[in-house]
Amino acid sequence: MKQFSYFLSGLSILLLVSCSTPRSILKLQPQSEQTSWFYGQEFTGDSIYGIIAKVAFDEVQHPWYVFDVDICNRSNMNLLVDPSRIFIAPFNAMKEPLDTIYAVNPESKIMEMDKNLSINAANQKNRVGMYLVAAGIDIATGIAVLSDDNPRNDELRTDLLPLAIAAGTETKFNAMDLNELRDTWKSTTLRKTTLEKGFSMHGRVMVPVSPNASYIQLNIPVDEKFIRINFMQLRFNP
Repeated sequence: MKQFSYFLSGLSILLLVSCSTPRSILKLQPQSEQTSWFYGQEFTGDSIYGIIAKVAFDEVQHPWYVFDVDICNRSNMNLLVDPSRIFIAPFNAMKEPLDTIYAVNPESKIMEMDKNLSINAANQKNRVGMYLVAAGIDIATGIAVLSDDNPRNDELRTDLLPLAIAAGTETKFNAMDLNELRDTWKSTTLRKTTLEKGFSMHGRVMVPVSPNASYIQLNIPVDEKFIRINFMQLRFNP
């Protein structure tokens, strides 16, 4: 009877796992009819005060929307481009506003990763000390067992070094992944920049997803005004 109850418990767990449904695929479609395509991305744009912005929705990398943004300064003054001031205004199906969501600040994100890398570097140094201690214990117990004629004491031999090395390897791999992620953020995102007149810049803008929205308006500040790019949010079931 007890075995049967265990079987039912295991079966219920399997059913719960099998009932998990794939996440819907979200896409943002520009509402403007004036668009252009480049490598599968549909760009739309607008301008104000001689500042031209072209924007394409790239993909959803949960928990963020990813936008490709081009900004060109054709005004007669410099422009401070600050991604942390870019935001989306989501709307429901009735065009009623939802909570405003600001873009991720790349400078803060990179600093966060720098801090984590510093912690990982300290952990790596601590691992070296653990290797030495583990190796010393293994050697000491090995010598003790070899010098003892009692076979029952053979089980006292330790094997700590491989375990310490395995733990250190995981920390090293985490640091490598974090380094790659940091480099990606540094090289591909739209960074805070004083954009001089006659110059342009390109980068990715990451904004937290608004899953319940039917419409998304991306707002790019230009002094006290905004370039507004409107999208419709579409859902596709796998």
